[in-house]
Order: sequence, then structure tokens, then C-alpha cells
Amino acid sequence: MNEVRIIPIQGIPEIKVDDNLAEITFDVLSKSEIGIEKNDIFVVTQKIVSKSEGMERDLLNYDFEELLYSESKKIIRKRGDLVIAKTHHGFICANAGIDKSNVRNNTALLLPEDPNKSAYKFQKRFESLANLPIAVIISDTFGRAWRKGQVNFAIGSSGISPIDSYIGKLDSFENELNATEIAVIDELASAAELVMKKTIGIPIAIIRGFDYEDSKLNANQLIRDDNEDFFL
Repeated sequence: MNEVRIIPIQGIPEIKVDDNLAEITFDVLSKSEIGIEKNDIFVVTQKIVSKSEGMERDLLNYDFEELLYSESKKIIRKRGDLVIAKTHHGFICANAGIDKSNVRNNTALLLPEDPNKSAYKFQKRFESLANLPIAVIISDTFGRAWRKGQVNFAIGSSGISPIDSYIGKLDSFENELNATEIAVIDELASAAELVMKKTIGIPIAIIRGFDYEDSKLNANQLIRDDNEDFFL
């Protein structure tokens, strides 16, 4: 097992509409001591992806409740002002993932329309600049059923297998495993949050040294169909 490092990227500027995140990140790294290595995994917060893709909405022109329902495929639960919704992407989260933190006053930030496509575009542009293979995970913070506290999850990915399946393999006692599947990209997204945090202005981190499998599959593999979900 290799040593795995989680490296915060400092110096990413405030992101605006139409900014190219891959080019900005490459430029920052080219001037830093961090460098770029083969098979680096870039964990990028949803917030800067949404900003670059024009997903910010002025609440003086938009009603928050209307935004909530437009971003929701289904309302799962309501308690007071809190709404748990299923988004059109298939995510189940508070307020359909609409965020009012770390944005201008009286504005709200919607999720990217297609986080997997966002990850793919970042990956391909960065690889063309660095001439090295990388992987990309787009992360966002969700709550969890039965557990307090929020955790970073992968809402989009590119260039990395999202799940490591142990089904059919033997454990250390020669028992065949029948159900174990590790959500690799969720674990990596959660680990990266430890150096990114919410208040120190670090929206991108590199995970270096993790041995992963290249894949054309993406974060959609982690979304359960309704008929597989015990909690709905």
C-alpha cells in the first residue's frame, strides 16, 4: 500500500462565470512547489464549478421556494424550513443542493447541470496542458441518514472507477464476499475536505499516491434506483 497525500491548492482566485477551472488550476500549480504528477486526483468543490457555469441566481429576481421546486424531482420530507429533496441528478439532499453560503448577499448557487460532464471537461483540458493522466472528482457536502454531521460526497467524476467491488473475492479467513462495494470516490471526496474546509478559501485539493483504476464510468454509478432503496 502506497502512502497517500492530500494537498490543498492555495492561490485559486475568486471564480467568475466562464472561468476555465482547469487552466486556472494548471497556472497556479505551475507557479507553486506542489507540481503535477501522473495520476493525481483533483477534488474540486461544487461551488466553484457552479460559479464558473453561471449557476448563481439573484434572489431579488428569483423566489427561493420556486428555485427549490424547479431543482427538485421529488420532495422527500419537510420539517419547518428544511426540505429534503431528490434532485434531477438523483441526489437526495437538503434544499435540492441550493446553497447560500460563500456567495454574494441575496444570491443562491444551484448545483451544476451535469457534474460528470464538468469533471470530464476539467480532466481533458488539464491533461492537454500537463501532458499527464489525471482524475477529477466534483464534491459537495450532504447530510447522512441516521448520522449527525455533514460529509463530502462525489457528485461528479471522470477518469477514475467510482466503486471498488470485493464481491466474489475472499477475505483473510477465506470467506467469499457477497455484498462489499467501496464507494471510492466518496471516500476520496470526504478525505479531501479535511484540507479544504469551508472558511479558508481552498476549493481544490490533490490526492496523490492513491492507486486507482482508470474508468469511463462516473459518479452516476453510486446513485441507487428507487427499487433498491430501503429508505424511500
